[in-house]
Amino acid sequence: MSYFLGIDLGGTVIKAGIYDGKGDEIAVFEHKAVSLSEQIGFAERDMDEMWQAVCTVTKGAVAKAQIDKKEIKGVSFSSHGKGLYAVDKNGKPVRKGINSSDTRSVDLVLKWLADGTAQKSYPYGLQQMWTGHPVSILAWLKAHERENYDNIHAILMVHDYIRFRMTGELGAEITNISGSNLYNVQSGTYDPKLMAMFGLEECMDKVVKVVDSSEECGQVMPSVADDLGLEAGTPVFGGFFDVVAAAVSSGVIDDTAISAAAGTWSIATAVHNKITLKEDHNYVWGNYCIPGLYFVHEGSPTSASNLTWWRDNVLTNVSLDKCNSAVASAIEKQAESSLFFLPYLYGSNYQVGMNAGLCGLQAHHTIDDIVYAIYEGIVFSHTLNQDKVLEISPNVKTIRMNGGPTNSEPWMKMYASCAGLPAEISTVKQTGCKAAAICAAVGSGYFKDYIEAVKATSQKMRVVDPDPKLGKYLRERYERFLELNKKLSHD
Repeated sequence: MSYFLGIDLGGTVIKAGIYDGKGDEIAVFEHKAVSLSEQIGFAERDMDEMWQAVCTVTKGAVAKAQIDKKEIKGVSFSSHGKGLYAVDKNGKPVRKGINSSDTRSVDLVLKWLADGTAQKSYPYGLQQMWTGHPVSILAWLKAHERENYDNIHAILMVHDYIRFRMTGELGAEITNISGSNLYNVQSGTYDPKLMAMFGLEECMDKVVKVVDSSEECGQVMPSVADDLGLEAGTPVFGGFFDVVAAAVSSGVIDDTAISAAAGTWSIATAVHNKITLKEDHNYVWGNYCIPGLYFVHEGSPTSASNLTWWRDNVLTNVSLDKCNSAVASAIEKQAESSLFFLPYLYGSNYQVGMNAGLCGLQAHHTIDDIVYAIYEGIVFSHTLNQDKVLEISPNVKTIRMNGGPTNSEPWMKMYASCAGLPAEISTVKQTGCKAAAICAAVGSGYFKDYIEAVKATSQKMRVVDPDPKLGKYLRERYERFLELNKKLSHD
């Protein structure tokens, strides 16, 4: 038998999953990630502790699967995007890792937006300015931790660091590094002009070679094999940015389907064979795992994590079943309401710095009304992302969805109806682990390419068709949602 190990390096949980050649899950083992926030806006990880967590989950998955570790033919990764996990010339962490939800650089980002740097840099990096970008974090370190900045030998993202710990080989994986704002997506190279725009000229000496997603980047070293529960010499492959992993797991290999993720983040991703630029919006582009293709995506931390916050802190006695029942009832009534929720507890995709809010609340509103407004606001924020991607993706016929909200039938009906497209719900529980295992299978030669791999490992999806009447109702309310955002914005 041939098995493949996929490691999912998420922002809140680290997982390892073992899959066979058909894409069937054999075992998954997980460990909660330890996030450190020593100051307001800081989101860090102890990189040695994170390595130990990876060892725990890989060893746990192998033991749980009850297979011979020699049958594991490859290892790869799905990881959160952006952030910074830098090492010095001795391969040791320069400081704690900084993950993508870190906001310490917000003043720098606002400055770059105001002084034109963001717009000037866009044609090179093809990225929207964001606090979690490596370039934003590096500029902050240069200003506030100069010694640490000077000691950086290799600029890595999270899966690059874990891969380095496994193999001793440095590399920056293409789907993630292409979104770093250090890399020129159109020319396919690191760009010193781009770095200079952010005052980071020195970084040209700190970057490492770019590796493809399914490229073999070394083998598990004998010195760490026992810690990982793996055979020394097991091939290790590049991996994915988790946005790309979600698309691969959902079978998105061309421009006829869009990948939609709903969880901590709301993300819409499409695949194109060329980059499209528009004057009225700066789309986020990157290199896809299939050579010659690009992915365009819009994302924001405006998804179901907002509902989780409400249930943890306010609606503490309201079960998910009760929430879904309330939403189903509201969908049936489609009554006019003044109540809107702006799902910006963790950031806004309408305007940088906007806060969350429950607007239009009156004495006659009930808990059920509030629950519906939360669900609806999350759908509307996703629609804001998704509509932008659909605008330049005319061949899309369906949405492939994954994430926690897919377990809610009424919520999925809202997503599909607001989009006016069928939503195909993935039945894969661990999209990151499975996609990473597919990456390892392609890299090992088990499949000749991702197209063959996706077709061979695809699973039946549940389809939720749009309701035209509900779609009309939601679109009318969506316009009011946008008007409310405009009135509350800083302009």
